[in-house]
Amino acid sequence: MSENGKYVVLASGGTGGHIFPARALAEELNTRGYNVVLMTDGRGEKYDELFPNVKVIVVKSGSPSVGGLVGKIKAVLAITMGIFQSRKVLRHLKPIAVVGFGGYPSMPPAAAAASMGIPLILHEQNAVLGRVNKLLSGFARQIATSFDHTESPDEEITAKMVYTGNPVRQAVLPLFGKKYISPSDDGPIRVLVLGGSQGATILSEVVPAALVSLPEDLQSRLHVSQQCRKEDLERATRQYQGSLITPTLSEFFDDVAALLDACHLAITRSGASTLSELTVAGKPSILVPYKHAMDDHQRKNAENAVARGAARVILQDNFTAEELERQLIFLFRHPDCLSVMAGAASSLGEIHAAEKLADLINRFIPQKNNKEKNGKVAA
Repeated sequence: MSENGKYVVLASGGTGGHIFPARALAEELNTRGYNVVLMTDGRGEKYDELFPNVKVIVVKSGSPSVGGLVGKIKAVLAITMGIFQSRKVLRHLKPIAVVGFGGYPSMPPAAAAASMGIPLILHEQNAVLGRVNKLLSGFARQIATSFDHTESPDEEITAKMVYTGNPVRQAVLPLFGKKYISPSDDGPIRVLVLGGSQGATILSEVVPAALVSLPEDLQSRLHVSQQCRKEDLERATRQYQGSLITPTLSEFFDDVAALLDACHLAITRSGASTLSELTVAGKPSILVPYKHAMDDHQRKNAENAVARGAARVILQDNFTAEELERQLIFLFRHPDCLSVMAGAASSLGEIHAAEKLADLINRFIPQKNNKEKNGKVAA
């Protein structure tokens, strides 16, 4: 870490949707000479490798959404304790700003910053403000959004919103602007199936069943890379056996950027980070929103992509092998439709999101330090 004394604190929940944009911003801030600190809950101990050159500090937190009345009481007590822990850390660091990425683990540092007069910036990954960001929105100086239209509770909150896009991993950025080449009449068709950071059982059940039901001339051209939960791997593998499909199944892919680059179509959940990477890579997709996502944000994310022509959506209750097979046959028989979707996806891609977020932070640097800074001009 740099010794220049310029600190920025990132406060984030523990899921990939929160952590990946926080990681991308940390990488950008490191290049600008900031000291970056990540404050999160107990899961943060596993983030050392994801956040090189970043100090990870664990503070107490909890989710009032689980555990009934007893769970709510325990969560409130944990959050309160986390706020006091965070105030102690922030008094020591004296950060330029605290950036909250949502999730209950982000609440203690963000609330502590607001109570101490430290500039608070929120980043919302989804098309609707999450619960924690909604609770904190009244205290935020700015709210950075991933969509050009994000639902908010009132006009005062909307006035604080600034579109930045959702930061993506640096490995994906070089894919932006690459020409999409649709499948040739008799060439391979490469399909990528992702279920978010934890996989998705319904994708492991429905996707193989749909693909092995396709006409043999399509099956023989299919190369499928599919992420599965550990408990779903064996069953999904059996479903592909005896077909003409070439499958690669894994709990985790460490080369997602390369798989995105190669694929002709992605079948995925519609989490914010997944959608951001699909648009940067300019790839058409069939989206299956997680029906139990908080505030139904995955459906709203998907609707945004569909409205722009970048994707098709199948709601989880309608996601059957028969429906997926029907849509795949149409798309594979009409590769020009895939090309149109790819172009629409690319038009939504935002490769400067981390830079724009860093520029927002730059606005809060004390004037005497701002003159010395050689970073980019604020957006």
